Amino acid sequence: MSMQQYCLRWNNHQPNFISVFSSLLNSESLVDVTLAAEGRHLQAHKVVLSACSSYFQSLFTINPCQHPIVILKDVKFWI
Repeated sequence: MSMQQYCLRWNNHQPNFISVFSSLLNSESLVDVTLAAEGRHLQAHKVVLSACSSYFQSLFTINPCQHPIVILKDVKFWI
């Protein structure tokens, strides 16, 4: 019996990552957190918020929840 070996390599992973996350967000696929401010809300991905903010990383780690709603007090809603 021979054993097969595979090598998994993902070329151009950074632009692909950005494109995939953008597509997922636009289609609201696999979103797992809701951000709310000024009575409005938007869907987001915890992993993206955590990668960009130590505050969110800490919040999601300390308070595990399947789909939290984060209310941002005194923050203007702007897209």
